[in-house]
Amino acid sequence: MPSRTIPIPVAPPFDLRLCLFGHGWVALAPHRYDEGAGTFATVLRVGTAVLDATLRQPRADRLALRLDGRTAPSTAVTRAAARQVVHMLRLDSDLAAFHAMCRTEPRLHWAARRGAGRLLRSASVFEDLMKLLFTTNTTWAGTEAMVRNLVTALGSPAPSGARAFPTPRQCQRDAAFYRDVVRTGYRAAAAVALAEAFAAGALDDDTFLTPQPAAVLWQRLVGLRGFGPYAAGQAMRLLGHYEHLALDSWCRARLAELDGRRTPPSDREVARRYARFAPFQGLALWLDLTAEWHGEEPPRAAAPAGRRRR
Repeated sequence: MPSRTIPIPVAPPFDLRLCLFGHGWVALAPHRYDEGAGTFATVLRVGTAVLDATLRQPRADRLALRLDGRTAPSTAVTRAAARQVVHMLRLDSDLAAFHAMCRTEPRLHWAARRGAGRLLRSASVFEDLMKLLFTTNTTWAGTEAMVRNLVTALGSPAPSGARAFPTPRQCQRDAAFYRDVVRTGYRAAAAVALAEAFAAGALDDDTFLTPQPAAVLWQRLVGLRGFGPYAAGQAMRLLGHYEHLALDSWCRARLAELDGRRTPPSDREVARRYARFAPFQGLALWLDLTAEWHGEEPPRAAAPAGRRRR
């Protein structure tokens, strides 16, 4: 396959694996991670070109992006693909103020030291929103299956045979398709509505990425069919707005574990705890909850007398 490899500069400290595994998106099609080789593979769509993309970090200040196409990727296509990767890895996000706040909190010192907080997102807002819809009221295995079914059924193939996440037009199918093929259950109507809105141009990436007050963006998100406070809060985080905590049952249980409590703190108490990180409350919470994913052991509260943690 014709290929081209280009460098993408990064500002240390930047750890590709830390970014990729900041949450679960790395496990969803069309993404793949090779632990042994330390490479992230996905499929990118640039105009009509569908490319196999492989990313690695050979140096602290540089990523290497390899693109494989049916024909050699042009300079314009290569640059556009690199811009997609910059977007996905949040390389143009300025987190200096957040990291300064982390240095004042023992449980988050590691985030400042390692430059954490650049959470992987998709190449398009449409892909992020559809995937978020598939996370609601289900297990993670269910989310993986729904995304895999959609990509397998509708995604355009790259030279390797791996398929891209489908475009909104490709996703214009009826509710029966989403129920029977993608196995979305009750989410079918919401998936149809999302695809129709993007395909018709009523929504596009700029609807959500154009700078706007957080309150306006929040109202846009909760106005989408199937998007309650949890899904909208997660979408805000992916869009670079961290004011909302996006608490779910896992977050609450994890907070109880970290605090050495049998029951989690109230949502109001959680909001007070992270208020000093404004406007990065949701990011501070998330990194606090997931420190162990990155080999960091956060300080834990002492267990109440007479109780022992399992």
